[in-house]
Amino acid sequence: MASTAKLTLKSKLRESHANYFDNMCDSIVTLTDTQTISGNTTQNALILGTQSVAAAGSNQGSAGQITQGSGAVVIVSAADNTKGVILPLLSDCTVGEVYFVMNNLSNKTLEIYPGSGDAINVSSDDTAITVAADTITMFVCMDSAEWFGAELPVVAA
Repeated sequence: MASTAKLTLKSKLRESHANYFDNMCDSIVTLTDTQTISGNTTQNALILGTQSVAAAGSNQGSAGQITQGSGAVVIVSAADNTKGVILPLLSDCTVGEVYFVMNNLSNKTLEIYPGSGDAINVSSDDTAITVAADTITMFVCMDSAEWFGAELPVVAA
């Protein structure tokens, strides 16, 4: 009797492992250039596209432009405590669209501007926020008027 139970258990384990593998194969997620996610989006990992932008200017009109749809991870160079980048216009974005802006210079702050007529958090329209050196700031399109921004903690090595 014990051997029958053991065989049944082995059979069930093989089935469950086969199902696990099948489910894993069905869970592949694809991110296209237009930032459309296809496949099972309930997985724990998602690889996002990147874009590189040089900080520029000293105001909203002359800042380096983050391009909507060109990668959610934005690697910024040339920050110098006065230069900045500008987020895409909220009217061009979808609610929930996310950008991670990386200021990876260890000793220079970065100005981040909303698009013309837009705001970041509770700041006034068209007003920049200053982010610390060597940080990542996440921006989420909340609605047609405001970006939600949050500076993420930096972990020392």
